[in-house]
Amino acid sequence: YIIIAHKAVSFYWPNHEERPYMKRTLLGAKKCFFVSKHNQNLTEEQFGMRMDNGGIVLNPVKAEVKPLPYPNTDNGFKLACVGRLFVIDKGQDILLRILAHDKWRNREVSVTFFGSGPDKQGLIEMAALLDVTCVTFSDFTSDMNEIWSSHHALILPSRSEGLPLTVIEAMALGRVVIGTNAGGTNEIVKEGVTGFLGDASEKDFSEAMEIAWKRRNDWELMGKHASSHIATTIPCHPETEFANVIMNTLNEQ
Repeated sequence: YIIIAHKAVSFYWPNHEERPYMKRTLLGAKKCFFVSKHNQNLTEEQFGMRMDNGGIVLNPVKAEVKPLPYPNTDNGFKLACVGRLFVIDKGQDILLRILAHDKWRNREVSVTFFGSGPDKQGLIEMAALLDVTCVTFSDFTSDMNEIWSSHHALILPSRSEGLPLTVIEAMALGRVVIGTNAGGTNEIVKEGVTGFLGDASEKDFSEAMEIAWKRRNDWELMGKHASSHIATTIPCHPETEFANVIMNTLNEQ
């Protein structure tokens, strides 16, 4: 058997009663694949072992690796927060608290939350409570071109991740990333070159957002660098490479 893990979380450790079984299961697999080095390292730390059978695989990317025309900024800057509305993972509550600060209220910037999830109503009510009026909530859409033809940057305040496809898709289409160090995001985003990163806390992420805002006139060029980076680092067909690994593993029997 082969195990594929799509996420590992620093604040969620294996249950002590299930830990011995889980450890035997991981070590007994022919391969244990993760979507980021961060996730593999964290899993090894949580189980106190190195996995010689471990490795990294990537998910297919829907977006074409080609920068879209950069939207006009005459009416301000539009940020897209793309992902499931589930704050324990995605941290949208962190972003709302930051946007409630006076300095962000007075800036020509808005955020669109794309997605659905159990915390949607709670986030809508939190935004109303904090009087954050620069945000809108839009349903999930699989059309990346629709999002990035009208938004200037991805903003992702995640507390935990595997390797976010939203990051890769935004970069592929020529958009800068304002994100956190969760999961493998910092393995694909280069600070100050293709994006801006902070930790998933109000203080640290606010600082990352502030740096990004000061360099907002660089976002278009940074987005082009991001697209070039994806073109040279992400395989065109990672699913084919994964299939080949599975076949090679079977042939080792």
